[in-house]
Amino acid sequence: MKQFTETSSEPYDRHHYRVWLSDGSFKDVESYDEAQRVWFSSKTRPRTIEVMQPKRRKSSKGF
Repeated sequence: MKQFTETSSEPYDRHHYRVWLSDGSFKDVESYDEAQRVWFSSKTRPRTIEVMQPKRRKSSKGF
């Protein structure tokens, strides 16, 4: 039986993250590693991490 390993060794993270702090503020980041860094290094106590879809960039049309 073949066992699946990986399709690509490139970094992959298709979500963005919002770290909510207990004072009501938040910090948006583009990777889960960054969200963890904010969580553990924040002076204000973190409350939750929200998973978000990244905003799509508008593609230019024409020439």
